Amino acid sequence: MRRRAALLTVLAVLTGAASAEAKQLTRYDVGGGIAGRADHLVISTTGAATQAGSSGDKRFQLSTRSLRALKRDLRDARFSTLKRRYRPSRTVFDGIGQSVRYRGKTVSVSSGAQYPKRLARVLERLARLMR
Repeated sequence: MRRRAALLTVLAVLTGAASAEAKQLTRYDVGGGIAGRADHLVISTTGAATQAGSSGDKRFQLSTRSLRALKRDLRDARFSTLKRRYRPSRTVFDGIGQSVRYRGKTVSVSSGAQYPKRLARVLERLARLMR
């Protein structure tokens, strides 16, 4: 009986975590540079956005148009085909690192790296959304 209760508890926790993940459309993190910037932006599937970090904490709502464009860019980036990391051939001191998480996969890009245009569109859009 105790085993069954423990199993049900674990399943409830995992189900809650999965549903929370499903509500998150994407997460964008930016860090580094001379100033030591550290910011992140989380956007839900409904367009509710939460930004936190060096630039302060903010909450805002994406317009329907912006949310639609972001979803299109994320889909067109074909995340499942991207590498997990894009790094330059030489280290860029005081460079900035960016990472974006979408549908369970995180892709990281370092300053000076070469990466696909389809990923660049996503990073540029998320950087513009970060206020």
